[in-house]
Amino acid sequence: MSLARLAMCAERINKRHDNYTLLDSGCRTMALKPLLKGCKEYFGTDLIPAEGVLQCNLEEKLSFDDNAFDVVTALDVLEHLDNPHGALKELCRVAKKSVLLSLPNMYYIEFRLRFFRGRGISGKYSFPSQPILDRHRWILSYDEALAFVVENTAGHTVEHEMILPVRGRTKAVAEPIEYWLAKTWPNLFAYGVLFEISLNK
Repeated sequence: MSLARLAMCAERINKRHDNYTLLDSGCRTMALKPLLKGCKEYFGTDLIPAEGVLQCNLEEKLSFDDNAFDVVTALDVLEHLDNPHGALKELCRVAKKSVLLSLPNMYYIEFRLRFFRGRGISGKYSFPSQPILDRHRWILSYDEALAFVVENTAGHTVEHEMILPVRGRTKAVAEPIEYWLAKTWPNLFAYGVLFEISLNK
């Protein structure tokens, strides 16, 4: 599923931008980077630094100037934060052209079934005996994700598309059915949502 999210994001960027700078917030292993075409400069940041990845805490004001990057991405990042509203405003501040972000739909049917069977929604919501950094703070639905982004990006143009599971051998049959189900009941059948915020600056 993460590969679908990355590929969808890269496809949007590759279609609309060339010779651009990009800030990949919460990049982890920089998996988006090899999918990008025409990227002049790539900057990866995460809460935990690594080789080629700068340390950056999205709970705080970003140490970048206004319009510092042409494109900014934050893929499945904001749900990890105590203050996603402030973080989104900061991402829009440092972006010149667009911000692409994805959010999971924790009301997705497979998460519901896991919870029903007593297995927990996902490992991101476990209650460990020792403190951990990497956890989700919010159980959000598809509709809540839409409302959050639209209401916190007033004055900008927002496009969105559903993130659906990538199937293997059952692709030809399963994907059209899942697409129809997700269009009809997105809170139940959309795995997540990808947003592109075009900044009107």
